[in-house]
Order: sequence, then C-alpha cells, then structure tokens
Amino acid sequence: MSNTHTQNPKLDNPYKQGIGISFLLLLFWCPPLVAQVNIFTGETLKQMRLESGVYNSIALDLTYRSGNTDLLTTRTRFRSDYLTAAYHAFIFGSLQQGRKDAVFFINKGMAHARIIRNLTQHLLFESFVQKQFNESILLSDRNLVGGGVRFAAHPRDSRFNLYLGIGAMWEHERINDKASGTITTRVVRSTNYINWTGQLDERVTTSATGYYQVYVRRFQDYRILFEGSLTFQLTTKLSFPLRVNFRYDSEPPTGIRKHDVEIFNGLRYTF
Repeated sequence: MSNTHTQNPKLDNPYKQGIGISFLLLLFWCPPLVAQVNIFTGETLKQMRLESGVYNSIALDLTYRSGNTDLLTTRTRFRSDYLTAAYHAFIFGSLQQGRKDAVFFINKGMAHARIIRNLTQHLLFESFVQKQFNESILLSDRNLVGGGVRFAAHPRDSRFNLYLGIGAMWEHERINDKASGTITTRVVRSTNYINWTGQLDERVTTSATGYYQVYVRRFQDYRILFEGSLTFQLTTKLSFPLRVNFRYDSEPPTGIRKHDVEIFNGLRYTF
C-alpha cells in the first residue's frame, strides 16, 4: 500500500576553496554512512576555531557480549572539514548497527554535507543536504535540503559561545508504517536551534544544542532534538567524548514511541 500526502508526515526523530560545493554535494549522494539529525554540535564549534586547512576525524564505539545472549553493537562516525577565512564546509557520516543473536535490532545511517559562509563576525549563512535511514523507527529513507542564518552572540575565539539559528528545509521521506503501509511525504519545515559551547579548560569542552523543527502548514506536527556532549582531550589527536541524544516526535509512525534517548561514549581520532 502506498500513500502520498503532505499533511501528516511521520518520521524519526531528527575544502580548499575551489573544490567546495559541487564536490561535497557529489559525496553526499553516495550510500549513507547514521541517523542523528542534529549536526550543529560542539564538534563543529571546535573545528570553526582551527586555522585554514583540511581536518579529518574518525570515532568508533563497540559493545560485545557473549554467553546466554550474543550481543554486538557498533557505531562508526567519520568527519572531514575544510576551512578558509570566509568558508567552513564539512562532510559527516555515521553508521550504527546492533545485533542480538544474529538478528538486527539497530540499523541506522546518515550522511550530511554543510557549507557555512561568514558574512560578519556575528552573522553566518549556512546550507546543507542530508540523507538517512533508521529501521528502528520505520524510516526507510529521508532526504533534506535546506539553509538559514546563524547569529553568534559571542566572537568565535571566545571560550564560551552562544548561537541562534533560523532556517527552513525541504523534507522528503518514506516510512514503512505498520498500520498504513508505505507513507511518502514531501513537506517544508522550519528548523530553529540554540547552541551553547564552552571550553572549561585546555582539555575539557562541553556543548549543548536544542532544535525545534515544525511543519509550516500544521504546527501540531513538530520535533524537538537535543544533543549534549562533554569531551576530554587525551592527546593532541585522541579524545574521549561523552554524548547524550534526545529526540521527540509529536506524530511518530504507528507503534513507535514519541521519544528516544541515546547515551554514547568512545574514542575519537583526529588526523
């Protein structure tokens, strides 16, 4: 069964100058690497303070249990940033899988590309594309294209920063609803966020980002996303991040709870 409508979407949740835009968009459309809508995090703020150049990082989380229950969960994240005086572009990919007795209970992935343009010290423009899936919440495919403006309450070189973002995105998704079958939606959402990040000392950083995403033609259909993190810098290249994610969907697919909470820790290597 296949339905197409635009009134009641049901969903998850949530460089060198010159190679820039076309190269990033091409990479984005490759098969998805995990699903967390919130990309504007303390990690992005940290990268924004670096000198011009290319920076890459990879993180891996792993849990394994054997005995009465065989359990294996993995989570891989990759990120590549390109910075100049005026632009910040990055690609982000993530894949998370969990198996219990050889059966998947978690299978989700996401790829995201974003370009940020500094207009003034306190005003930035950003545009992005994203593709993701999340079998845990019946999301088989999701595509986003959007942009907006970001207001910086403090200079980027400050130890503590506050950002406000206002924008819009076009959302195309396909959900395998248990009651209605395949549901396809194409809508425009307002996407707004507030971010705080702080450098507690030379080795410890913290951040928190909250998103509010609402369907512009039906305000009852909205999502709230939150990501908080605390990162300990072990060496110049190795760090230990602690992260918590929260997602609330006012209109989830049939049989799916309105909220999800995830807590992660692991290692991140930057090169």
